[in-house]
Amino acid sequence: MTDTTSNQMWGGRFSAGPDAIMEAINASIGFDKRLAAQDIAGSQAHAAMLAAKDIITDSDARAILEGLEQVLGEINDGSFAFSTRLEDIHMNIEARLKQVIGEPAGRLHTARSRNDQVATDFKLWVRDQFDAFENGLVALIKALLAQATAGFDWVMPGFTHLQTAQPVTWGHHMMAYVEMLGRDHERFSTVSNHANVCPLGSGAIAGSTLPLDRVHVAKALGFVDETGEACLTPNGMDAVADRDLFVEFASACSLCSLHLSRLAEDLILWNSSEFGYLRLSDSFTTGSSLMPQKKNPDCFELIRGKTGRVIGNLSNLLVTIKGLPLTYNRDLQEDKPPVFDS
Repeated sequence: MTDTTSNQMWGGRFSAGPDAIMEAINASIGFDKRLAAQDIAGSQAHAAMLAAKDIITDSDARAILEGLEQVLGEINDGSFAFSTRLEDIHMNIEARLKQVIGEPAGRLHTARSRNDQVATDFKLWVRDQFDAFENGLVALIKALLAQATAGFDWVMPGFTHLQTAQPVTWGHHMMAYVEMLGRDHERFSTVSNHANVCPLGSGAIAGSTLPLDRVHVAKALGFVDETGEACLTPNGMDAVADRDLFVEFASACSLCSLHLSRLAEDLILWNSSEFGYLRLSDSFTTGSSLMPQKKNPDCFELIRGKTGRVIGNLSNLLVTIKGLPLTYNRDLQEDKPPVFDS
């Protein structure tokens, strides 16, 4: 079955729309709708810059900005109708904007490509995610520090090869994980810093002949250094093809997961009857349908198990990117699911 209507964003030379199978393969809205808030923020900054440079009128810019606020409200309250025919979050938002404000919506995409748009969206998303990662890591580090303080003089065996080696303290053991998670915090901080550079204005690969003000957009979106100066990607081809940030983010997630998995394994061992160092509460264990005496450390086993998935996501990204010529290729649509999953 073939849709006779081509996509208005790119379908100027097409006499027919995509086959239903092609439409299903082509659509990324199922996962990239997570970037809605970042996409709208980028569009608002872009529209304001276009008006400041007299590329669009002030009245068109006001209509676009107000319309985007309405669209964001609909997405947040769950009333927005996402369409696979419109492929991705960018075109879903622009199509709805046209319904809301009419003809001025068509001017929003002036001097912009989905290539530099998605690159900008993701950098904004990573920057936003850092706060959640930081809060989680800091909370866990504080919990481990509390354990280390409480048990600073509790003597226990230290192990090598899972054989009793030297006496250590519970506090010393807990502090080993504090060190690991501290490095994880540094890694996520570095990834967040690498996200602090604005690709918008790179266009498809080589910018635009229109007199854009990339500094204006970068500052509006908070892509600035410690002195308030704008941070811009210097090369348009690299800006739209680069996926280092995705790989760095997935790598930081993998290392953090490894550390959590090792902590989980220690707790699983110590909870066993053979070790008997600790008892887990009922809140974080499950029972057996056959053996009523069992209390299983499922939560920690799941942390250990999900780590394999996070590591697999990193491998997924590396394999997807390794053979791609410059610049953008549609393979890169597959960059987001493993990162979001991690």
